[in-house]
Amino acid sequence: MRTTLDLDDEILLAARELARHQRVATGKVISALVREALTGHSTTPSGPPGVAGFRPFPASGRLVTNDQVNALRDEEAV
Repeated sequence: MRTTLDLDDEILLAARELARHQRVATGKVISALVREALTGHSTTPSGPPGVAGFRPFPASGRLVTNDQVNALRDEEAV
């Protein structure tokens, strides 16, 4: 179903980043996140969480993007 939502910029940015990482549509990511929030059940496949079994720390109100990480890598010459 198509609809229009007014999302905070950082929420949309995070959803797009997840969608890019998972190689799915942003709408699918947002639907899965809302479904999980409403039901308390994850719709993601079981198995090791995250990339290579790494589960990221919970968000603390600040969004860190790949662009920020890459800029820091360039700055630190890593």
